[in-house]
Amino acid sequence: MNKCHFVGKLTDDPVLYDQDRTNLVRFTLAIEEYRKDKSGKKIRRVEFLEFEAWSTAAQTIFEHAIKGDCMAVEAIAREQKDRDEFSNVNFRVTNFKIFNSNNYENVDNDE
Repeated sequence: MNKCHFVGKLTDDPVLYDQDRTNLVRFTLAIEEYRKDKSGKKIRRVEFLEFEAWSTAAQTIFEHAIKGDCMAVEAIAREQKDRDEFSNVNFRVTNFKIFNSNNYENVDNDE
């Protein structure tokens, strides 16, 4: 099963695109991770992960999420290769919830 769950903060406002008459939104979440090193000291690490959402989910995220909002995201991981054949992992949103926004919604992606 390919299902991932993340909670993080938007690093910028989501960007909406028209992809063959279908809405596509792209955004980055800063995901914090805490662990202890060998001496027991707590270490904070931040990962910046790229996400995309389509159709009505894309429109809802674009309309209601802003930089700094916290989001809970369910996604599937997809490998994408760039022009130089380097692999990147991209996450396609299947469900989400926006926090800290005046109008937050929980929407299932159509796909």
